[in-house]
Amino acid sequence: MARIRLRESRSADDEAAYYARVYPDGYRHDRWADHVERVKASADMIERYAGQIRSAADLSCGDGALLNMISRHLTRAVLGDLNGVPASAAVSCKAHVLETIGAAALPDSLTHMEPVDLFILSETLEHIDDPDALLARLTEVSRYLFLSTPVAERADSGNLEHYWSWGVPDVHEMLLAAGWTPLEQHTLRPESTRNLPDAYRYQLWLAVKR
Repeated sequence: MARIRLRESRSADDEAAYYARVYPDGYRHDRWADHVERVKASADMIERYAGQIRSAADLSCGDGALLNMISRHLTRAVLGDLNGVPASAAVSCKAHVLETIGAAALPDSLTHMEPVDLFILSETLEHIDDPDALLARLTEVSRYLFLSTPVAERADSGNLEHYWSWGVPDVHEMLLAAGWTPLEQHTLRPESTRNLPDAYRYQLWLAVKR
């Protein structure tokens, strides 16, 4: 599966309006069983590197579930999202220090963020107009990167949120080109959707800056 462009991007204003309309009460991962499985598998992967990570940021955090699952290991956590950070995410965070960034989209939301040990990019890269530039920019603000994104999404999937589709080798090449060395990769096929035609599979990556 080669990397393919699924659709043209919206303007920044249209993008913000789109997500405000689609998720008026904020994104919640527990609305979809496969998202619950993915978030848990993502946290399990990050946990294996907990000894090297004392600060982490997720600026497309949705309901904040993933960062909060690992937050007991953190002295500092940073949350942000295009739709803003829900109060429930801030309350659930167990890091010693929590910083929140007002409603803003990547990569603009990186502008005033102090560097962290880990940057979480969970189901976000496929939403970005210039994913290669974002991956390269993240080497300036983090030592480790967690990345998850669908595997080879069909061009006719109809998901209006996604701009890109790619296979595992494509993402591997993108990480290397941007200055990241992959440490671990896992392809998740959620049990809850295993028997559904064209169900999403997810590629999970943990990488370190070269």
